[in-house]
Amino acid sequence: MSPFRGPTSYRKRFLALLLVIIIYALVFLRTDSVPAITTTTTTTRWAASKHTEKAPSLNSRPQGSEPEPATLNNLRHPRIQFPFAKYGRSAGDRVKADAIKDAMRWVFAQYKEQAWGKDEVKPKSGGGKTTRNNWGATIIDTMTTTAVMGLEEEFLQQLDFTVNNVDFTNATGLVDPFETTIRYLGSMVSTLDLIDSKTYVRDGLVSPDRRDRLLQQAVTLARMLGPTYDSPTGMPWPRVNFSAGVGCREPLGERPIPGFAHATIGPARTGTNWLENKVLSRLTGNDVYLKNATRAWSSIVWNKYVEELPGMIDGPIDIMTGAPIGNHRSWGAGHDSYYEYLIKAAIHSPADNNSEIYRDRWVQAVETTINHLATWSSPSETFPDKKRYLAQHKDGWLINEMGHLACFAAGNFLLGGRFLGKPEIIKLGLDIVDGCHHTYAMTTTRIGPEYFHWVPEGSAGSTNAEANSNLKNGIDPKPAAIPPANDGQKEQLAKWGFWITNAKWMLRPEVIESYFYAYRITGNQMYQEWAWDAFKAMNKAAKTKFGFGEIDNVSNEPGEGNINNSAESFFGAETLKYLYLIFTEDNVISLDEWVFSTEAHPFRIYE
Repeated sequence: MSPFRGPTSYRKRFLALLLVIIIYALVFLRTDSVPAITTTTTTTRWAASKHTEKAPSLNSRPQGSEPEPATLNNLRHPRIQFPFAKYGRSAGDRVKADAIKDAMRWVFAQYKEQAWGKDEVKPKSGGGKTTRNNWGATIIDTMTTTAVMGLEEEFLQQLDFTVNNVDFTNATGLVDPFETTIRYLGSMVSTLDLIDSKTYVRDGLVSPDRRDRLLQQAVTLARMLGPTYDSPTGMPWPRVNFSAGVGCREPLGERPIPGFAHATIGPARTGTNWLENKVLSRLTGNDVYLKNATRAWSSIVWNKYVEELPGMIDGPIDIMTGAPIGNHRSWGAGHDSYYEYLIKAAIHSPADNNSEIYRDRWVQAVETTINHLATWSSPSETFPDKKRYLAQHKDGWLINEMGHLACFAAGNFLLGGRFLGKPEIIKLGLDIVDGCHHTYAMTTTRIGPEYFHWVPEGSAGSTNAEANSNLKNGIDPKPAAIPPANDGQKEQLAKWGFWITNAKWMLRPEVIESYFYAYRITGNQMYQEWAWDAFKAMNKAAKTKFGFGEIDNVSNEPGEGNINNSAESFFGAETLKYLYLIFTEDNVISLDEWVFSTEAHPFRIYE
């Protein structure tokens, strides 16, 4: 018979066991100093889903399988692009494609002369500025654009700079992991996919050594970003201090809720890591990157909190607990690319164990959007047409405001709707791209604003008595929250059916992006015409001495006084790339072979 063991003996055994567990965790659960996600099964669930009992899988693919890159001759998924060849049509327009390529060549030359090595060029005054930690954001972010366009001289200069002149262990200021992932890490892993394809980067142009050095740069940056995921939930910290190697909050003046005790983020920040890290895990054979990204969004994909609008995530979110601390649902800023990546993850990696869950969560969010957020505008006294826009839902109110950023959703609806064979989602995409085009076509510059509003049909202030069917079926938000504030806005409403509250154009790509999806998926040349009209408008209203600059007011006459001295890297990375692809042949970065990141970096589909 064993002797009785008192409390002290049990305490010693417990402490010894705890010490063994800690040592095991320190030795085995960290890879390349990147914090790894554990494989403990979670009990969190999301409501109203057939997958509610399934916890997130941390494996990149089923055992024994080896996904292969999709090719047009051997597709396993439903075709996404319009079959131009079947109808004896060429998708491209060489003259217009070359004009856009020339614009990119000129933008690169001005940047190189005025701001080489800086994050951005000052397009009016010349010179450069540091906005993204002084790693040359414009050089790296646009590297996939020059590769796709076949601008080999410029591409090689960018590649050489990236592998020889950038030290990702040394950052100027705190690092924003969201922007760093999509602009820097995303571009590098996408460039590796383009090099390995031997199609967009000519075979032999990049030596194996230079290719491997680029991969090492991506690994170094991912390692430095590791502390991003060192929160109790795995959700990303808003900033990372590279010097201290810790995740942290934004400076006080930049915090969305300054008085709140914990760091908070929107759904986009926690959801826009998956594609970039999935590709890096495939390139390196190290699953730690994918595991971190999977855990980062698992709290909202497998949401344990009640979703008043099923599939739509409340924000902001407390990263320490995963709990929503607000009641804001939107396809716009702070929310957008979480939804974007759900369907893109499903398309990009169908062999991933969670692929069907990502797909179904996206469908759930889009169906909710159709029922509650996609509203038709009310005809005005002098504008009889109705347009469809995406409202927001906040604290029980229908917020009749849409931003330029949210116009990306039209292309996302078209992509997912075609992939899944859902006509009602395709129709939603076509309606929203038409609404976004309308905001371009009405202004003096023929460029759309940063934010605009409309009177939803059937809401208070509507001139149409018919109730909007999208505002019923379960949840009835309060009437439209924002009326025109002055005579100028009332005049715009009467003439256009919408009014502007922020008239800037920040060189954003989202409307052009949706034109790209609309053209590649429907084959309708109207979208090429819209894109060319926008390109001409940019040249007239935004082009200045050393590049393209932000437009101060899209309703003013074009001129130097209406251009701001700022040029984000995404103009070359996204806006010009999507414009170019609208006029190339349809086999150039085919949607049947590639998925674009939120920064327009293409990743090869692996089936």
